[in-house]
Amino acid sequence: MEILVAAGFEIIIGAALFAIFSIIGLFISDIIVFNSLAMGAASGFLAYGLLHIHPALSIVAGIAVFAVAYFLQKTKVGFWIFAVILSLLWGIIFSSMAYEFSGKDMIWTYVVLGLGTLIMLGLHINARSRE
Repeated sequence: MEILVAAGFEIIIGAALFAIFSIIGLFISDIIVFNSLAMGAASGFLAYGLLHIHPALSIVAGIAVFAVAYFLQKTKVGFWIFAVILSLLWGIIFSSMAYEFSGKDMIWTYVVLGLGTLIMLGLHINARSRE
């Protein structure tokens, strides 16, 4: 019986690692799709959780936000607006983690903010140039 439980845990751990690495791969390989998915998922969850909209309508709202964000990022002006704002947002997310992990050291926070924003902007530009 222990062998079956261990095998089950191995399958669960393998599936979790697959999901994590798939998300990281999508994040790095096509940040435009990842950002659109993240905005769609966040808007669906917020529509349901904060606005108490029916779950089915929240899913439709999330899909609509994904489609609009993805379409807008394909335009020249929309790409630059989304790339700059979302790169800065990712930089802030990374810097807030650096702030907590470094014992609230502001030098690490600012360095990670700058580097994170620049790296994310580079990922956006790279994704755009491959299209």
